[in-house]
Amino acid sequence: MRRLLVRIGSPVFRLLFPYKVIGRENIPSEPGRYLLCCNHISLADPAYLMASYPEHIYFMAKAELFRHKLLGWVIGKLGAFPVERGTGGASAIETAKTIVRDGKTMGIFPEGTRSKTGELLRFKSGTALIAAQTGATVVPACVVTKNQKVKPFRRAYILYGEPLTPEQLHLTGEQPDLRYATRLLMERIAALKEAAPQ
Repeated sequence: MRRLLVRIGSPVFRLLFPYKVIGRENIPSEPGRYLLCCNHISLADPAYLMASYPEHIYFMAKAELFRHKLLGWVIGKLGAFPVERGTGGASAIETAKTIVRDGKTMGIFPEGTRSKTGELLRFKSGTALIAAQTGATVVPACVVTKNQKVKPFRRAYILYGEPLTPEQLHLTGEQPDLRYATRLLMERIAALKEAAPQ
């Protein structure tokens, strides 16, 4: 069902929201334990990633979206699962860890919410925590468009950076450095944003 939805939806999405992928060589060529981490500027961000990334991506989505029957069904089939705001997200974190341990790709927006200005917000440590506890490799990504405002027929760029191993993120050993990992990931995504065509 997910493949069918993507196959039908991708051409329509690309027609309405044209995009170009930069750094495609940095996308892992084989399935594995990956966290795909991206900035968050619009509701279209998951669609940009699903359209440009070859593997099935799972996402957290606010529980309110699942209260709309049709929308909840569609995003559920596409790999989203609900997270209740204000609960700390412990259940969603456990679901994410299970997904990664099963050798699948988990998409995460480390800012935790959409940026209203397009500027990067402070990253939360959840990505680093999941990577530390699952041994996942982190793939940084960035969606960039004019004025960081996604609009129909406005070209966007989806940039992928070099994957970061747990060792590079200082997440191995008895005391993983979550702060270092979070800061490094934010720096890599900021660099991708700066490298995007103007």
